[in-house]
Amino acid sequence: MVGAGGRGFDFRFNERELQELLHGQDGPVARHLARCGEVVTQGAKRRAPVSPRGSGGRGSGYLRSKIGWQLGRDEIGLYVDIASAARTPQGEPYGLFVEVGTRPHVIRPRTPGGWLRWVGSDGKVHFARQVHHPGTAAQPHLRPALDDLRGA
Repeated sequence: MVGAGGRGFDFRFNERELQELLHGQDGPVARHLARCGEVVTQGAKRRAPVSPRGSGGRGSGYLRSKIGWQLGRDEIGLYVDIASAARTPQGEPYGLFVEVGTRPHVIRPRTPGGWLRWVGSDGKVHFARQVHHPGTAAQPHLRPALDDLRGA
């Protein structure tokens, strides 16, 4: 290649350094993804609903406390995963249920023939063999937090 004034340019790439720059855990791309992960995580935590009494035997703020981010790498390259590790007492993804809502469903005890027990809003303890739950409305907190990246 010939530059201005007839002088030539010689470009040489150090493939190892380029890969570290773009794909290394300590490179600028990884640092940028980490900043993005933290921005979205904090936005999701701000938006996550908090029940003053807790839910499913878990304390108040359980969902919020389980939202986090992790830097990863796959065959394409680096990525940041923002998620909630919160689970229902049955081991299902609580954060997903809050994010997208649930349809009406039946809740049964874990052990066949067992009883469900909960404290109602009236402060009394209630027992039942099953409960017909009306479902819950979606309370998006993860997806709206992505908007916090505008300007980040």
